[in-house]
Amino acid sequence: MNYRLLFLLAFLSLSGHAQNWSAFLDHSRAADWSGAGFRIPAYSTNCAVQPTLTAGSGNAAANTTAIQNAIASCDAAHNVVNLPAGTYYVAGINMSQGKVVLRGASPNTTTILLTAYSSCGGIGHGVCMLAPNWTYSGDASVLPPTGTRQCTWSAGYAQGTTSITLSNCGGAPPVNQTLILDQANDTSDTGGVYICDGNTSNCTYEGGRNANGRVIGGNLYSNQQVVYVTAVTSLSGGSYTVNISPGVQMTNIRAGQNPGAWWPGFVQLEGVENMTLDATNIPTPSGGGVVGMFACYQCWVKNVRLLEGARNHVWFYQSANDVVRDSYFYGTTITGATSYTIEGSTSSNLLIENNIFQQVTTPVVYNGGVTGSVFGYNFGVSTVFQPTYTWPMYAGHAAGNVMNLFEGNNAYGIASDNASGPSDQTTLFRNFLTGLQPGKPNTSVPLILRALNRAYNVVGNVLGQPSYHMQYQAYATSTTAFSGASSEYVSIYDLGGGGTGDACSLNPGTSTLCDPLTKTTLMRWGNWDTVTGATQWNSTEASPTAVMYVNGNFTSGYFGTLAHTLPSSLYYSSTPPWWPTGKAWPPIGPDVTTGNLGTCSGTYSGVQATSSSQCTSGTLTSAWASHAVSIPAQDCYLSYMAGAPDGSGNPLAFDGTACYPSAAALTTPASPTGLTVTAR
Repeated sequence: MNYRLLFLLAFLSLSGHAQNWSAFLDHSRAADWSGAGFRIPAYSTNCAVQPTLTAGSGNAAANTTAIQNAIASCDAAHNVVNLPAGTYYVAGINMSQGKVVLRGASPNTTTILLTAYSSCGGIGHGVCMLAPNWTYSGDASVLPPTGTRQCTWSAGYAQGTTSITLSNCGGAPPVNQTLILDQANDTSDTGGVYICDGNTSNCTYEGGRNANGRVIGGNLYSNQQVVYVTAVTSLSGGSYTVNISPGVQMTNIRAGQNPGAWWPGFVQLEGVENMTLDATNIPTPSGGGVVGMFACYQCWVKNVRLLEGARNHVWFYQSANDVVRDSYFYGTTITGATSYTIEGSTSSNLLIENNIFQQVTTPVVYNGGVTGSVFGYNFGVSTVFQPTYTWPMYAGHAAGNVMNLFEGNNAYGIASDNASGPSDQTTLFRNFLTGLQPGKPNTSVPLILRALNRAYNVVGNVLGQPSYHMQYQAYATSTTAFSGASSEYVSIYDLGGGGTGDACSLNPGTSTLCDPLTKTTLMRWGNWDTVTGATQWNSTEASPTAVMYVNGNFTSGYFGTLAHTLPSSLYYSSTPPWWPTGKAWPPIGPDVTTGNLGTCSGTYSGVQATSSSQCTSGTLTSAWASHAVSIPAQDCYLSYMAGAPDGSGNPLAFDGTACYPSAAALTTPASPTGLTVTAR
């Protein structure tokens, strides 16, 4: 208990208040996720000009001009551009002045058929939210020693620090704007948090570099965090004290890796609401998407029906505290691997919440440098990557994704690979992960962590498919050996493999060596699975020992006496205001006993549903020991939208105000100041 008290005192001094996870996670494994996102403002005053739109494919350019003229007429006190009911062709939209919302009548009555991409920093998106002074990570202005928008990060490295020192600055850091903190990737394995790329042997199974960060002296900077600058004090001689929000989230920052800071530009408070955005008619380049947010702070997508994205439907890049909520994502024009739906790169404190994903490749891919973000209470059904592959959500697909939270989601699985580098220190809490899309036996695992993905936390989840998964775990026992390989894809956990399977060979472009540290640094506590048919309160699994840049997670003796109770959420302090009245909270976990999810017989055999009426030609059998209740996004899909339980079929009608009436009113009357994140 003395050890526990010392930890609590240390953590309280670090963060100012105890976190919901502090009873079972060391602070070096987690962040304060209550600061992710922000409260979307309820803008109500129209801009001076409102667009008149005309139907017909020949009017795309004229409609774009009308919308752009309306946006240009907005100012700090006039914020709303209304798109009327109807179906209109539009040749791309640019938003770059801030404090403006593009608002349709509803997703079922205002449809924008995009015919071309707007250039979003050289990457095409149908709707582009781009800072007017935006610059990219390879521009001379952000590179030392002469860049005018960069500094050396010379002090203030500890996790939680909110006052840092920047030196050798080419210009004064901007106040009330965002700043990107970064450091060079590791060139040798630390034995703990390991941020590397394709220039390092035995790092990536695809062998390349995901160059979302700066490249300085040939070194890629994937370790990145986007922060908001609240104050700047000159120390003379090109040095400054800079106050930031939130504090430093990473635990591995040190002078030997040449940490730095740079500013990419800034725009604040741009949003898209209440419409359908359909990208089916856009010629498809590999880099295109539906909505792009570049250097966008407190920007949002809400109650939008997004159809047929290419590389992605929404891309966050060099952005922070953005929100995507209460929306519906369908389809992809690229069914191969490079189609990411929600893609995050070099972005922090994002909130992706209460969304529906149908027939996409994967609901989310964190593609390098995503920190402190929450992916919460989203529902995914019917992935379309390849005919035989069950495709998960991706907590990491490139280097530098750390301190992120996945909570309350219902999807096939969650994975983190080392395709373009590994990720670390991510928490999976109270998710329902069946691990199987019926008919797709490959990668049919609830949780896949490939080699070098370390210090993950898996707590309170419900895992596995009844009568399908037969093995608790397949895992690397050394760099060259993998246990349970013959039953890998019928396992609950798949840990430490060197490539797209259990390969343990150093073969650039195909696989790396295996990694036993993936398993030995993994923290597991209170997860229920279909193989053991029980909740695993295993004190040994809960207490991995210290490795470089991650503290030991208490002791097995401590966990042996810890009560088998879990908080309802790791980012809400109470039932969220958008949660439906009468819906169980929390909906998923070992302490939930009123679960309504079961498996169908008949047409949708093995698929989950909430009633026999959804199981065409069959019935519903209770399953998962009643530990999982349908989340609101799933209720919306199955009931309001009448979606097929297996996700088959064409795009469906959707309106979040009908599905989530309490969420529809979740706004504030005034614009946020940008200095702090509104507490929920």
